[in-house]
Parts: sequence; C-alpha cells; structure tokens
Amino acid sequence: MKMKKLLSTGLALILTTAMLAGCGSSSQTTTQTAAPEAAESAAATEEASAAETTAEEAPAEETGSDEIVTLKWYMSINPVAADTDKVMAELNEYTKEKIGVEIDYTVIANPDYKEKMPTLINSGDYFDICFTANWTTNYTQFAGRGAFMDISELLPQYAKETWEFVPQEIWTAASIDGKIYGVPSYKEMGWQAGFFVNSDMAEEYGIDLSTVKTLEDYTEVLKTVKEKSTAAGQNVIGVSGMNFNLTTPYESLTGTPALPGASPVAEMDNFAGEAEVFNQYASQEYMDYCNLVRDWYNNGYLSADPVNYDTDTANRDNDFANGKLFSYVISYAPGAAESEEAKTGHGVTFVPLMDPLFETRNAMGGLLAISSASEYPEKSLEFINLLNTDEYVGTLIRHGIEGEHYTAVGDTQVDRTMGGTLDPADNGYDYTYGWQFGTPFNQKWDISYPDNIEEMFTEYNESAVTAPHNGFTFDTTPVEAEIAALTSTVEEYAKALESGMVDPADNVPKFLQALEDNGVQVLLDEIQTQLDAWGGAAAE
Repeated sequence: MKMKKLLSTGLALILTTAMLAGCGSSSQTTTQTAAPEAAESAAATEEASAAETTAEEAPAEETGSDEIVTLKWYMSINPVAADTDKVMAELNEYTKEKIGVEIDYTVIANPDYKEKMPTLINSGDYFDICFTANWTTNYTQFAGRGAFMDISELLPQYAKETWEFVPQEIWTAASIDGKIYGVPSYKEMGWQAGFFVNSDMAEEYGIDLSTVKTLEDYTEVLKTVKEKSTAAGQNVIGVSGMNFNLTTPYESLTGTPALPGASPVAEMDNFAGEAEVFNQYASQEYMDYCNLVRDWYNNGYLSADPVNYDTDTANRDNDFANGKLFSYVISYAPGAAESEEAKTGHGVTFVPLMDPLFETRNAMGGLLAISSASEYPEKSLEFINLLNTDEYVGTLIRHGIEGEHYTAVGDTQVDRTMGGTLDPADNGYDYTYGWQFGTPFNQKWDISYPDNIEEMFTEYNESAVTAPHNGFTFDTTPVEAEIAALTSTVEEYAKALESGMVDPADNVPKFLQALEDNGVQVLLDEIQTQLDAWGGAAAE
C-alpha cells in the first residue's frame, strides 16, 4: 500500500512551531504542552509525590526552580568531531533554559560503539539515552532483555510533536509486541535501488537513460559504454556493485536481506506465485539475475575482479569521479545524486529500478532508546523531542556553531565551507545530514543540498510502498546456529554468483544444496511459525 500520512504534515508541524517561537526559542509549545499534562498525571498520585514530580518535570524558566536534570547520553557516529565538547556546551546552555536539562554526552565511533555499548548495558552502567539500531547495540534484542524502557504511553505526552509528525507506519515498524522502546529517525521512507550514472558520459555516448526501467534494459546501455569507450581507448567499466538483494526487491522477514527468508511484495512485480515465506535463492528470479550478470561479466561490462573491486569503495568513488567507471548500484536517498555531482565534478543521474519499499528493518536503522533504569524518562523524551522538532537544536547538533563551523545563507540554509574559506575536511564539527540525531527535517540545510530538498523527500515518501508484514520482527534466538551456518554459506557462494564471476548453471545448484545442508528449511519454518503467531496477535 502507498503511504497515507505524508511527510508534508510533519514538516508543517515543525515549521509552524519554529515560526511561532523563533530560532532562539523554537518549539516553545513542547514545554508548554508537556508541563500541564505532567501536572495532571502527578495530581492523581500522592500529594508529596506530585510536588516532587512537578518540580522535576517543569522547565526551569516556568517553575523558577534552579534544579537542572542531567541526562547521560551515549551516541554512535563517525567520525567523532574535534569540537564536540564545544558544541555540546552551547547545546547545554540552550536546553538548561528550555527544558531544565543538561546533557552528559559520550560519543563513540561506530565500530567501537558496537562493542562497547552492549558491554556497558550488560554491566549495569547508568545512562538515560542511547543510540541503538539493527546493526549496532541491537534494538530488538536489548528491548527484549528489558534494557530499554517501554515509552508507548509516554510518547504522546512528553514528545507530542514527534509522536504526531512521524508516520504511523514507522511507529508500527519500531514496535515490538505492540510496544515502542525507541524513537526512530524519520527520514526517507524505506529504500530504493538503482544506478548512479555519469550523465555527462551518457550524453556523450548518446544514451537515453529514461528508457531504463529494468535490469534487462540496462544491457544495451552497458553495451554502448563498452563499444564507445573502447573505441576511444578508455575501456570504461560499465557498472559496479551488482547485488541481487538490492536490485530484485522483496520483503526481508529476518531483517537481514542476505539471509533466506523473503516474502513477495505485489507492487514490485516479481516473485509472483511464491509462498508467503520463501527462499529467494531458490527462485527463478535469482537464476535469471545470475545468468544476466554472468553475460555482462563475459562481455566485459564489469571489472575483471568485481568482488574485490566492489569492496574498495574509495577506489570505486575515485574511478567514478575520474570517468573510469560509468555507473554503480546504490540505495538512494533524496539529494544524494546532487551531493555526488558536487563531489565528482560531473553530472550524476539516479536511474531507479523500483519504487521505494518500506520494511520493518528500515525503522530499525537508527533509534534513540531510553534506559529502563533511567531516573528521568520524561525529561529524556522532552530532549529527544527537541532533537526532532527544534530548528536551533537540529542545526546546532549537525552543523555546529555559527561563525565558527558555518555561515548562515539566508534564513533557511548554512554553508559549511564559510564561503569557500573552510575546507570541510578541516571543519571541527560537521554532520551535514545527521540522521543519527533524529529527523533531519528540523535543520537549516547545508547549501550542498538542493533548495527543494524537503519537497524531494515528500515526493519520495509519498511514492513508498509499505511491505505487507510491516511491524513483524523476527526472533532469531531459536535458530541462531542455523543463521550462523547459512550466513557463512551465503558469503561463500553469493558474491561470486551475483557479480557474474562463476557459471550459474554449475554453481547455483551447489549453493542451494549447501543452504539445504545448513538448515534453510528449519529457518523458513521458524519464520512461518512466528509470522503466524504475529498475524494472529494482530487480528486479536
């Protein structure tokens, strides 16, 4: 189904709030709304408890109290900016006055965070807020273990604006057994695969990219690139990054697209006739894909060693910028082509292979969760609400301090190069898009993004298809041994098959047998069992 609740609704809420309050005190309605509701809730309890709760929850400027609540926030992001402490000091000056909160901020680079944060949680270290996802500090697992607080009832009261502008599809996807344990980052709805293409080269070679609707259509494009570049003595690589899981869309029921366990999405026009739960590698689509890419490889449209070539993204990016690579597969987000064009210095066009597809796993890509041991869950949500709705906070947390890390461009944009006088590599604080902090729609955008970037997101999100099992989260616990074995099997066979390096006729049957030997049916059966239970619970 298509998205019903539009991005524009959320943007209208954010912009209205910002216009009413102004940049220095935006989202004033956040505190004005939360405090009366908190007082009503407290009044229902004992009088002494009510007095304590009211004093704690009310903003300092409204209560006259000097009490400031300190929230411990663990964050994962790369790189760790040099001027982080300086920016957080500015943030604290604002939040202390705004909601009576200061942040004790610990930021850890992504690879280290993946190891350190679970250890901190398991050892019982105190925190209020932490970054979590399906790829680091596993959201589902730690919510299931009771590490994160159920915030379902608190959200509409203490993060009212965020609760209202984030589409219901995202809240559903972030739910576990009907409960919400984290605030997801609302950005592009889902994922959309296609090609980034050197459009200057396409024009030079007389290629009409508008004719490309499917992978098969791309064969003629690659043929032209091969012929014309070879004739010019350049021998340009036609395409990089071929991947079945990106270019042939299905709903991943495990949350890990490379694992067997798919479900058809009718709007995507593939996998017709497959069961509700099926092994995508045993499908006709997989064999057709492998045969197609094998032909591309044999015809010299890919690099000589695409598996190794595709792992070196820096080399790929350099070749794309220098005209040695014509195109590569990408999971797109609005504004990405324009950003790539600015980096490469030549035209870049995105050629989509599908409409955007929104799955449960897309909402699990980044969330802010509140510890179940937090002493200040209400204040934590008020702060997360500021991250998602306050333009000053949204701009500061991404771009740093005006005059030091960026200059203002009009009322709605910033320039991280400060008029070309500052190399972004030398900028002490720059998280240009910064989705990890929450929705990017409450910031002043860097001038590297198109003027109509928010309209581009609106169009993208309105075109998204919601997968049929949105909200289903697979519990891997019963089949951990099978998943480990199957992951190794996919790693062994899929890369070479999907980049055309080996013959599908010989190797797909070997791949399927290895999957069978390592428990693929056990995995599929477990998915179906959990899916049936989930569907039954939803029906009730």
